[in-house]
This record gives sequence, structure tokens and C-alpha cells, in this order.
Amino acid sequence: MTRPAATRTAARPGLSLVEVLVVLAILALLVGLLIPAVQRVRATAARAQCQNNLKQLGLALHLYHDANLAFPQAYNEYWNFTEPGDAPKPPDARPRQSWATMALPYLDQDNLARTGAALSQRQLVEVFACPADTRSRTVSEGGNFKNLGNRFGLTWYLAVEGKEYTRGDSTTHLSLEIAGARDGVIYRSSDTKAGQITDGTSSTVMLGERPPSPGPDLDWGWWAWSAYDSALAVTERRSLITVGCAMPATFAPGVESEPCDAQHFWSRHAGGGNWLFADGSVRFLRYEAASVLPALATRAGNETVNPDDY
Repeated sequence: MTRPAATRTAARPGLSLVEVLVVLAILALLVGLLIPAVQRVRATAARAQCQNNLKQLGLALHLYHDANLAFPQAYNEYWNFTEPGDAPKPPDARPRQSWATMALPYLDQDNLARTGAALSQRQLVEVFACPADTRSRTVSEGGNFKNLGNRFGLTWYLAVEGKEYTRGDSTTHLSLEIAGARDGVIYRSSDTKAGQITDGTSSTVMLGERPPSPGPDLDWGWWAWSAYDSALAVTERRSLITVGCAMPATFAPGVESEPCDAQHFWSRHAGGGNWLFADGSVRFLRYEAASVLPALATRAGNETVNPDDY
């Protein structure tokens, strides 16, 4: 009887500690390279989505103009910061609505528009939210109003009222002294027609980015409301929101945690922000363009702006 040959398996040597450390170091290096790349891709995608939101808003504003022969008002000046039911007889008979509210039917939000102010303004409307902000899926629950409750949808896009806010005589119900030239396209109680934008629609901004003010209450940035919520001038020369803010406030970098940054345009995108122009185009302007924004904010200022400056 033949005895089967014994088989042997060669012993495999294990990795040394040095080799393990080398592998771990390589993996750490790869992860370190990959994470910034992923972050850049996400930031690029968020910026593109933000631009797409502004394009949709631009189309809606032009559809509104086609139907009403004028762009919507930024808000009803007399009713600034005033909820429905507080004062029955305004001197301005136009609706107590923001530009965002008036644009709802042209954003495929007819059903929301029909629900009325008390219900509609509580809602998150995705086209008003910039995905670059981690708060873009949230709403404010910091209000306390007898007619409207305490829940308010937010906007990251504000109408450009003009080149500056200043102190002066005011016709608002609360006498808030919001003054300044009514020289933008969409400003308080405006009724601007495209033909009145004599500076050129491709050289005039209508909407810009401004994230809501810090939490937890997110007080400034309610899309259905008025100045500082859904509209802003490109230069702020008095501090209404927070005492002690540096003036003038202009287009510059900001942070979520700083209340003073609610008083000027800025964005969560690196280096600048997206702006909707009156011709419907969307352009990314760097913060260095702050010096020419007052000229871009006027509809008929006859300013000469070099496109290379923005």
C-alpha cells in the first residue's frame, strides 16, 4: 500500500509594524487629499444650484412683469414689519406682500399662494433656499405674532432696493425712518417697468444673496416680510438690526453667527456671491466688486461701469 505524500503549506510571514505604519500613513494621505476634493465638488454643486434658483426667480419676476406690466414691489412700505390685522386703513392700497410672495404663482406655487399669508409664509420654499447653507432646510420659529403664529419660511435671496439705506423721513406704520433713494428695480412700494431701467437690464442687479441672521430664532430672512427680511440696499448707513454694527455695511464676507452681517449682502460661497441681473442672467461677483455695486444697483443712475470691475 502506497502512503500518500504529505502536503505542507508554506508559512506566510506577517506584516511588520513598520509596514503597517507605512500603509496607514498612505491611507491617511489619500483621505487627506480626498476630503478637500469632495468638499470642493459639493461647494461647486451648491453654487450651481444656487445660481439655478436665482435663474428660476428671475424667470418668475419676468413672468410677473409680463402679466402685470411691472415688476413686483419689494414690500408695501407702509406695512414694513407689520403683520396683517394691526392697522386697517393703509394709505397705500397695494397688497401687503413681499416680492417673494407676489412671485409664488409664477414659481408653480399657486396652491401655496391661495392659502393666505397666515399659512403660506410658514412654509419652506426650496427655490428661496441656498444649499450652501446648512440651515437651508430649516424655518424660523422665533416669532410670536397674534395673527401669524411663530413659524416663518426663510429666504437667502433679497431684492436690491437700491444703492443705500439712510435715516430720514418715513411713511411706515411704525415710523422706522427707513429712507434712501428709491433707485433700484424692486424697492419699497415700487412699480418699476422694464423700460424704466435705462442703465440697461444687463447692468442692473435685482436680487442678491444674504443668508438669514443667526439662530436659534433666525429673526431676519422671512421671505414673506419686508426690509432686511426680503429686501436690502447694497449700502447700509444706519444700524437698525443690532446696535454697534460697523457702518457703512457693504457687500463683504460674513458668518452665520454674527448678527451685524444681516445688514449687508454676502453668501456662503467662497470669495463672493451670486446676483440676479434685470435681464434674467445670474453672475457670480467677487467681494472686490463692492465698490461698483452702488452703480449696478440703480436702474437709471447713468453710471458708467466697466464690466472688468465685476
